[in-house]
Amino acid sequence: MRYIALILLIPLLASADLPLFHEPVIVQADGVTLDVGVISDPFMIDWDGDGLDDLLVGQFSPGKVSFYKNIGTSGNPVFTFSNYLQADGVDIAVSAG
Repeated sequence: MRYIALILLIPLLASADLPLFHEPVIVQADGVTLDVGVISDPFMIDWDGDGLDDLLVGQFSPGKVSFYKNIGTSGNPVFTFSNYLQADGVDIAVSAG
């Protein structure tokens, strides 16, 4: 059996004091539904300093962190896979166990 792990984006319409949310949207990268594996940890942050929140996803297998650049807007993010996070030109990887 294969499991698919999708990321849902749920935009906040109001303030934290009065939360109101849009309908969830399944996140895509390069026009394809993003399958990040069963055990993953998504995080949105402006990683490249362009003023738009990008998507970082830590994955249990293969133990790498994927970087998805936001090429859309802050209100309508569009993601494209850029690369795995690297140090000195080598993919950062953390082995399980």
